[in-house]
Amino acid sequence: MKSFFINVNKSNPKEAAHFNKRAITFLFCLLISVFIWLLLSLSKEYTISVIFPVEYINLPNDKLIANHLPETVDVEIKATGFSLLIYKLKQNRDSITIDIKDARATGMKNNSFISFNERLEKITRQFSNGTKVVNVKPDTVFINYNKKITKRVPVKANITLAFEAQYQQTDSLQIEPAFIDVSGTAEDLAVILYVTTIPLNLKKVNKNISLKIDLSKVLAYKKVSFSQNSVLAKVNVTKFTEASLELPIEVVNLPNGLNLKTFPDKISVKYQVAFDDYGKIVAPDFKVAVDYSKIEQGSNKLKVVILKAPESVRSVKLSNEKVEFIIRK
Repeated sequence: MKSFFINVNKSNPKEAAHFNKRAITFLFCLLISVFIWLLLSLSKEYTISVIFPVEYINLPNDKLIANHLPETVDVEIKATGFSLLIYKLKQNRDSITIDIKDARATGMKNNSFISFNERLEKITRQFSNGTKVVNVKPDTVFINYNKKITKRVPVKANITLAFEAQYQQTDSLQIEPAFIDVSGTAEDLAVILYVTTIPLNLKKVNKNISLKIDLSKVLAYKKVSFSQNSVLAKVNVTKFTEASLELPIEVVNLPNGLNLKTFPDKISVKYQVAFDDYGKIVAPDFKVAVDYSKIEQGSNKLKVVILKAPESVRSVKLSNEKVEFIIRK
């Protein structure tokens, strides 16, 4: 055959061109024939099995399903080749909906069952026209119920904050809502004292935070439902600066007729304050003192304590922990 083509091409170019035309025509006709055959084949009806995910609806509000229900079913469907090809090629198939209200009692307490093959018409209606459900495996699904109870538990934040230099939070982290309802069996709820948010690590924080954060649903809570799956976390942040004031040292619990003098008689207090409140803090907002009743035998020093400080300041420190004193009558 190879030598024939060579001879034709070399000896008679016209004959070779004519032959190539005939070959192309033959291939074109062959493709048309295959296409028509494919159309005819796909237009015929076939029966195949396809696995579909299952979605269960209308679960009772006052009960929980205690056993594991099938997440997929093997559905035998009858349809044209075109429809079946689409089902086979489609990766994310639509779920088949199963109505729990269709379940019938088994005669045992808190037990019922659903027979899929008794509801083939209802399942067929979930498919496109021309598709018929012939069989479903498994045929029967049994459902075991437990009584559902609800209790309220606190939400705890699992958030780590790292602030940018000079920035701090002005108050405690707030979670809204602070409590949620959890529902499940008495056995499941007995071990749940609180729920937490998912771990979150925030760095270089320099402004107020208000963000939605999901609740952590660990494996132990798989059969437990939450009244909501996320909460709002709020943190107020502001820029802080360091300041200091010189304060007179007062004396408390001093008996009448005695005079106690400290050396020095004033002390410096250092503190951190929000940048916006810097000019609002004055010396009378503080009170530092020594306590006469705390004098120890043979000692000439007393500890200085802070009796009053503004709520808006933090990290309050004194320049000296103790001062010397003398007593005069």
